[in-house]
Amino acid sequence: MKVLLAAAMACVGVGFAVMFFARVAPPPEPAPRKAPPHPGALAARRGAGPLGPAGTPLATYMAALCFADANGDDVPDPVLWLDGETRGQVTAVDGRTGHGLWSSEELENPDALACPDPTTVIAGRDGDTTLLALDARTGKARWTAELPGVPDEVAGGDGCATVLLKDGAATGIRLDGGETVDCATAPRPEAILGPFWERKRNPQGVQVGDVEVVLAAQTQGTPRLSAEGRRGGELLWKKALPVRAPTSGGRADLFLVASGGAAVVLGLGAAGGDEPRILAIDPASGAIRYDHAASYLGGKIAAVKASGPYVYIVSGAALRAVDPATGDAVWRATVPPRPR
Repeated sequence: MKVLLAAAMACVGVGFAVMFFARVAPPPEPAPRKAPPHPGALAARRGAGPLGPAGTPLATYMAALCFADANGDDVPDPVLWLDGETRGQVTAVDGRTGHGLWSSEELENPDALACPDPTTVIAGRDGDTTLLALDARTGKARWTAELPGVPDEVAGGDGCATVLLKDGAATGIRLDGGETVDCATAPRPEAILGPFWERKRNPQGVQVGDVEVVLAAQTQGTPRLSAEGRRGGELLWKKALPVRAPTSGGRADLFLVASGGAAVVLGLGAAGGDEPRILAIDPASGAIRYDHAASYLGGKIAAVKASGPYVYIVSGAALRAVDPATGDAVWRATVPPRPR
């Protein structure tokens, strides 16, 4: 099953983010499903479920990643599923340090995850028609909303969100209480969005200042990457890059974000091998500011997002923040501390 949730987050404390929910790596054959607890019973608790001691690396097996204001500083805070193979906990991470802030109780069959505004996190489960809203500062449950179908995507608006259901219908909900409402400020989501399909777009582009940088992969043979920069309708530069695109499902995955005044690209070595590489392109000239191995990312890059000062990468069952100025890892996320 694929569940897609799409939206955008403009900056810290404003905007929204919505994610597609795909697994980082194929999970082992799951055990027979048990009847899941009703989401209304969910209450945040620090150190719940599989969490270890403070400083234990956080493991995630889903590509879901959105951003909220979980601690009131000026850096966006990532929200993701801890674990997530057959059970998972919604977890908020300090965007500045990578330290876990809070985790919810476990949910079976985790799937939907969205940050429709900076103060709200929405979570759901595979095949379930219920959406649960959590307070982004505490992780405590605010409300549950019973939908007329299983959600496929969510788009955040002004105090409300539009939910696209798997049967193609759409419904609006209020973010303060979950009641049904016509959400005119959240346009109906498109049918195919989120990290999985976003990385399959070929070519794809980002705006870096007044320059649009476009990344493309060859569709025949080795998926070598190339890029070009345009200001308005004028082509400024075009060049082949010393990396190739990873592939999944027989198609190239393109990872391109704008951060730190550069276009940051993740790929694999052009000569072969599976070690990730990270490079940054100057938008005005096309010059490569750096290009180096990124073995710290592990394998199977699943999601790349830029928010605030960092590039956030879900790969190798981990969440890491990367400095766009150097391509170096700043931190790897850890689980929230146990309660005292």
